[in-house]
Amino acid sequence: MREPIIQTDRLDLCVPSMDDLDALASMWSDPETMKYIGAGGAWEREKVRERIERARETFHDHSMCFWTVIERETNTIIGQGGLVPINFNDPETELGYRLGRDHWGNGYATEIARATAAYGFERLRLDRLVAVCYEENLGSRRVLRKSGFRELGESDVYYSVRTILHECTPYDLAR
Repeated sequence: MREPIIQTDRLDLCVPSMDDLDALASMWSDPETMKYIGAGGAWEREKVRERIERARETFHDHSMCFWTVIERETNTIIGQGGLVPINFNDPETELGYRLGRDHWGNGYATEIARATAAYGFERLRLDRLVAVCYEENLGSRRVLRKSGFRELGESDVYYSVRTILHECTPYDLAR
C-alpha cells in the first residue's frame, strides 16, 4: 500500500501510479463524469496515462499534484483531487477534484477540497488558491463555498471556456 500524502477521516490522497490507470481511465472515459472538466469530454486511456505521468512530475517538482483519492475503508479508487500550478493569468495554484460518478453525493469532494487547501496553506505556505467551475455546476459551486472559497465572478481565462472563478486564502479557510 502506498504512503498517503494527505489523509482525511475517510480518504487517502496518494501520488498517482500507473497501477491506477485502469480505475482512472474507466472513470474519465464517462462523458457524464467529464462534462464539467476543462473543456468537457471523455478522455481516452492514453490521455489518462499522460495525466498520471504529469502528476508524478508535478509532485516531484512542486510537492503538489492531482492525487489519486482512495476510500480507505474499501481501498477503492474514487477519483482524483489536489493542487496544480497553473499559468493562465499569472502563476497561480489551482485546487480541483473529480470523482467517478458512483462516488458523487457522499461529501468526498468537500473533504478533498478542505484537506487539499489546508495542505497548500500549511505545508506549502501558499497565500492564495484558485478554483474554477462551470456556472451550471451547482454541486461544485456548493463544494467550493463549503470549503472556504469565495466566488469572484465569471472568467473566460481558464481552459478557454466561461467559468466561475473562486479564490481562497488562509484567512478564508480559517473562517
